[in-house]
Amino acid sequence: MSIYYEKEKNDRITIYHAAEKWKTECLLNDKSLIWDGEFVWTKTNINRFRSIFVESPDDAVGENFDNKLKKQLENEEEGVYKLAIEIMFIYYLFPYKGSISFNTKMKKLETVASWKGINFNSSLPIFDGLKQGLGATGTFYNTSKYFEVSFLFLVAESIKNQPLEKRKNTLNQSAELKRVAEDIRKHIGKRVQMQHILLHLLIPEKFERIASWGHKDRIALAYSNLITDNTITDTDEKLYVIREKLQKDYPNEDIDFYKTSKIEGKWRNKEKKKVIKGDYEKNPIAPQIDSEKNIPGINFEVEPFEDGLVFENLDVLLDQVITAIRNGKHIILTGPPGTGKSKLAKKICDMYHVHPTMVTAASNWSTYETIGGYRPDSKGNLYFNEGIFLKCVKNKETNLPENRWLIIDEINRSDIDKAFGSLFSVLSGDEVTLPFESKSGETIIIKPQGELTSVGPSDHTFIIPNDWRIIATMNTIDKASLYEMSYAFMRRFAFIPVGIPKIITNDLIKQYLEVWKMNTYPNVDTLSSIWKIINNYRKIGPAIIEDIAKHTQDNDDFTSAIILYVLPQFEGLTVHRIKEFIQRLVDETDAIIDQNHLNDFINDFFDIGGFE
Repeated sequence: MSIYYEKEKNDRITIYHAAEKWKTECLLNDKSLIWDGEFVWTKTNINRFRSIFVESPDDAVGENFDNKLKKQLENEEEGVYKLAIEIMFIYYLFPYKGSISFNTKMKKLETVASWKGINFNSSLPIFDGLKQGLGATGTFYNTSKYFEVSFLFLVAESIKNQPLEKRKNTLNQSAELKRVAEDIRKHIGKRVQMQHILLHLLIPEKFERIASWGHKDRIALAYSNLITDNTITDTDEKLYVIREKLQKDYPNEDIDFYKTSKIEGKWRNKEKKKVIKGDYEKNPIAPQIDSEKNIPGINFEVEPFEDGLVFENLDVLLDQVITAIRNGKHIILTGPPGTGKSKLAKKICDMYHVHPTMVTAASNWSTYETIGGYRPDSKGNLYFNEGIFLKCVKNKETNLPENRWLIIDEINRSDIDKAFGSLFSVLSGDEVTLPFESKSGETIIIKPQGELTSVGPSDHTFIIPNDWRIIATMNTIDKASLYEMSYAFMRRFAFIPVGIPKIITNDLIKQYLEVWKMNTYPNVDTLSSIWKIINNYRKIGPAIIEDIAKHTQDNDDFTSAIILYVLPQFEGLTVHRIKEFIQRLVDETDAIIDQNHLNDFINDFFDIGGFE
């Protein structure tokens, strides 16, 4: 049977080579996957990893997987660190570059090596297997690494505990390997994607390159008519039979449930879209363009890029963004001030190769600003002037469709129900007629794209593309004091938290400084200490820390930096708390802080009539 990697062998064959090496060198032997000639998968190392990782889970609230792993590995021998690195290598081998980027994978492995000062040659050919990936993994794969990694380790351990001949049998017999995997999954108690991933990596001819439980079930259901043997109840066995029969129907294609369009379309319930003629003939006033234009669509199969981005759990954050957008949701990035939400919104548009329109919401917004309304021209004649939304979906000069995503900064500063108006209905799939006329005398209509694929020029019809998205930001610090959002609005959006780092270190500060092109900044320790103290009183993001860094790049005037960028964020805190904050800056940092100057500012800015 022809399997998928044979079709794209130049890109993906290295993945299967790495998996085969893991099988022969590590599972059938005790050798290393990365450090050739060394023995890493020994019983001693495996027993230690079980003890410190599987049997001693770190349940600390708020700690991420990497920080927990660092504590678990502390004081262990080098061999245990190398085993952990190779386990994480296998964990990262399957995820497609659109789920976890190559840079992220390598940084994670290099970080573990750095904890023990292990020589890590990132140029080795084995790491080429991490570049492309085989398939998409869901958010759970990133957010629940403990369960996924525990499953991976326990399956490997179970196989390693078998006599050599039985190990060979397990690794080559699909039914036996599936039995081992099922037993471990029941022990874990979670429907981990690693079960499907390991089965495919170890026996790709028998198991599909699919990580999702749901996708396997959907495919089996969509092609259930091909399963004529009622004794076949296992989903993986069903998929194998389905593939074999589909191969006979498509003898000239390498069958792939994601890449073969006719096959994917059936189980995903995708229908062929209709092409409906435009309405130029009814609108002679429109520009003389007699051809139709395809409604611009977006390729949602993107690779996350991280240039210029530093976020805690960046891979999880980008996975949430990509999943929400792919599933048709608009998104709202929420979090404290200065966490980089606006910058991230622009980066998201760059990732999808979309030219966005960016606006800042205002309390006086109405449908006039967002949808549009009548406006007088130079002669006093009224004409329909498109609002922010409609300008994103049609070119004013040609009247042909466009797809400019809309970034709305601080969206909850507007009265959303009043400002968005009829857009709610369009986003729900309804056509809306506005009480306005175009220059051609036709009533203005807004409608969703639906099954349309192309339209002709029209001055009165606005098509909202299926792939059009709103990306908004919201500062959680002032949410309660601004306009509330209705349920009708919220259910059309995915709310994605963009938080501040839970653990602030000098190394983290250096990462930010590199992004800010301030590698020579001299006060790293001080900046780190100040950020930690600030977050005890008001959570702020790195953008404000960047302001402090730029202000103190060539001098030590932290007093002015605190006045200019930090204290205004403390609106609403009690006098006692502000006083406590200033005292901690003086006592706990080596920055030269002019306490009297700060006191004078506080007296004036917060109008407290005396700080002492």
